[in-house]
Amino acid sequence: MLRAAFVVLLSLVCATGLPQALNQASSNLPKSLHDDHLNITYFFPAHFEPVASPPKPAWVGGTLACVTSSLFANSALPAGPSSFVVSTMDNSCPESPREAAQLGPLTRAQILRQLKQYGEPTITREPTRYAIDGHPAAVTLASASTPGTANEAPRTVYAAKACALRSIAGKGRGKSELFAPDSRVLCFDFTTQNIDLFNLMLSFVIQFGDDPPEPIFLGRVYRGR
Repeated sequence: MLRAAFVVLLSLVCATGLPQALNQASSNLPKSLHDDHLNITYFFPAHFEPVASPPKPAWVGGTLACVTSSLFANSALPAGPSSFVVSTMDNSCPESPREAAQLGPLTRAQILRQLKQYGEPTITREPTRYAIDGHPAAVTLASASTPGTANEAPRTVYAAKACALRSIAGKGRGKSELFAPDSRVLCFDFTTQNIDLFNLMLSFVIQFGDDPPEPIFLGRVYRGR
């Protein structure tokens, strides 16, 4: 029912023909950002404010030339800070997966690396494979805790990372789904410092071209965390 509600709501938003990020501080309607290069539209809750120049991801080893950030947004809800990052990895990245089965290990390795800045990371949900509008995807959940000090209270950061193939994979000679040589890997990172806000991950939606909008994160993974 949750997924169906989002599809109905986002269909109404799409019908307005607004391709760029919406600036509706007093509205509960989702904001949207259209990537003209990839022909992808991202939808996210209205209380997230996009940053004009998204920072480069810090989770890729070696050169960062193969990674671009198309959307970075922060939320300052009184319940606690949250953020959301959309990045694209091309096939020149040393970590770029060559088949769909590698998406899970990719999300796991990167979310652990990302959370080390907050403390010792712990996987709370091992990688789970699924599909977003037919595009192979995988998601991993994790958290990291920072011990308290004399000046700061202890805190825990909760994170979800999903990566999906930009183009739908084809079958090779084996059983694995192989990526096209010119494929891109889309990665979505959501973090929050309030476990009660972790269900916000279910509010992020993606639309490939003119296809129906689909949730980015897998709902059953969150509910089974």
